[in-house]
Amino acid sequence: MTTTVHSSTPRVADALAHYDIKNATAIQVGDLYVFSGMTAIDLDTFEVPDIDLAGQARLTLENFGLILSDLGLSLDHVVKINAHLVDLEDFAVWNQVFLDVFEPPYPCRTTVGAPLVVGKIEIEIMAAAVPRR
Repeated sequence: MTTTVHSSTPRVADALAHYDIKNATAIQVGDLYVFSGMTAIDLDTFEVPDIDLAGQARLTLENFGLILSDLGLSLDHVVKINAHLVDLEDFAVWNQVFLDVFEPPYPCRTTVGAPLVVGKIEIEIMAAAVPRR
């Protein structure tokens, strides 16, 4: 069975609505949650802050943490990450954030270069009902 998931965290829901995001926050298929891509959004201003890539990556992952919390999950449930970087020269910075935020066993991941409309990074995640560790 497939279920559409929307964030019930008011600040996250408001931020996504501010950007006129019509798609679901995530789709749940069995015990797997597949999330739409998200960039760094300051939940107080609804703006993408003019901060470095590391700051944007951390903020995006923090926001995903809030959405996961709505579902009774955490970043420990993330099993796959796709990261889209405006500049692949920033891979080392993204890699350090990844290593700082996650613990072994690390989620699987893919990182690609992409011309983004806003922000320096866009992240997509997949999470499982059972934590990685």
